[in-house]
Amino acid sequence: MSNDSGWCPVDQHTFESTLVPGIHVIGDSSVAGALPKSGHTANNIGKMIAAVIVSLFRGTKPPLPSHVNTCYSLVGPEYGISVAAVYRLDKDGQLAGIKGAGGLSPMEAPPLQRSQEAGYAQGWYESITADSFG
Repeated sequence: MSNDSGWCPVDQHTFESTLVPGIHVIGDSSVAGALPKSGHTANNIGKMIAAVIVSLFRGTKPPLPSHVNTCYSLVGPEYGISVAAVYRLDKDGQLAGIKGAGGLSPMEAPPLQRSQEAGYAQGWYESITADSFG
């Protein structure tokens, strides 16, 4: 169930809906603090929620989340760019980026680096697809 914004508010520790107890929200539909809406993030959240649900069944405290996001973009066949970040709960229970953990492709990166990032993008796509769909 979503709120007036059209998104599903969640407890950012467990991703349990704050509107419908017992329901955990995976992926882009959640209100997840500073986490971007991306495939990498959704994949990471799915794994974290699985660990939370196992904890709930065992009667133990759910693990504290630490999320990673990596996005690659192919601007051309041999020209890639990227952004990466790490997120944790802040003192208010909101997911926030960790300062200095991650970064952007340099604006003035040399051609070799752009080519390497294009290769990383292809490798990331193959890995995330295999991890998500088998």
